[in-house]
Amino acid sequence: MKTSFFTVLFFALNTGIASGQTLSPDTNKSIIFLCPPCGLDCDTVHFQKPGLCPTCGMKLFASYPGFENIQGEHLDNSDKKVAVVLFPGVEIIDFSGPWEVFGAAGMEVYSVAASDSILSAGMGLKIKPDYSFANAPVPDIILVPGGNVDPSDTTVVNWVVRTHQKSAHTMSVCTGAFYLAAGGLLDSLTATTNYPAIEALKGFAPKTTVIDKVRFVDNGRIITSAGLSSGMDAAFHLVSLYLGKAQTQKIANDLEYGWDNEDPFVRSKLADKYVQDFLNVFTPFDYEMTEYSGNWDKWLVTVRIKAPLSQEELLELLAIQFEQVAGWKKSGKKNTWTFDGDGKKWGASLHHVQQGNDGYLVTLNISGF
Repeated sequence: MKTSFFTVLFFALNTGIASGQTLSPDTNKSIIFLCPPCGLDCDTVHFQKPGLCPTCGMKLFASYPGFENIQGEHLDNSDKKVAVVLFPGVEIIDFSGPWEVFGAAGMEVYSVAASDSILSAGMGLKIKPDYSFANAPVPDIILVPGGNVDPSDTTVVNWVVRTHQKSAHTMSVCTGAFYLAAGGLLDSLTATTNYPAIEALKGFAPKTTVIDKVRFVDNGRIITSAGLSSGMDAAFHLVSLYLGKAQTQKIANDLEYGWDNEDPFVRSKLADKYVQDFLNVFTPFDYEMTEYSGNWDKWLVTVRIKAPLSQEELLELLAIQFEQVAGWKKSGKKNTWTFDGDGKKWGASLHHVQQGNDGYLVTLNISGF
């Protein structure tokens, strides 16, 4: 921790409360106030009244002389080692979210890649791995994130498979599951991945039962999680196996994360997954979404689009997208369709209003019944 800012600010507020003397824990049982261990010189200073440490700014706590610079065993930290696999195009939140969780649990987290040269993660982030596959310490936990994965990269796959034989847990986030599948680690197991990649993983890993509608799947030594932020939930779950749910909940609260272990948010349950084909067809055009809302049973999306198409051309394009791409069936009413999903019937209705010569306001409303 750096001292410049807090030293100036809090020294003015707390002048005169530090004795600068370290007493021995013998007959003196008078109450003193200590700074939580932070690694600075203030760890050994006695304060005569509560307040904020003038050096590090941390809130002082009541104690007795002789316990300075001591950290008791609180069972709120784990000494496990976590190896985070990196590769070009790795998704940032896939590894940074779980990294924060594991680190907050006291685990030693380090990155490892094919080489320790700087690589480009998603969105242009430059990272220099701590280790290469050749010299990385053996971890207790392997974290395999997703992103621009290449399951044919045997360098990554072989290291994961080889190291998995020595580790306690291997956890994937998002499409990182493809690396596990490529190494046969998901054979005869149940797994998940990012919702848009569910069907691809089913085809890539025919010996695996691939499911959606879950935040993560725990097979024991292997844990797979869905996309992006779901990796944090899987990491919290893994931490809870070592520290228990109570300590893990405190860690989540300290990180200001709404960890819901009983009823977690699952994107694949939302009805918005059925409107993606509708949005995809607008890719070549300028558009703005003005409404995007719903729940498990319905969804409403309104798009203001600018396209050099007549009303007839626009409606024909959407009809082909719904019927040939999405597999919806035309119903009896104009601009309405039906389809099956999640074990029930769905209805879809399309409305459009022309705005100017080449502008339209298009609304798609879907609901299950």
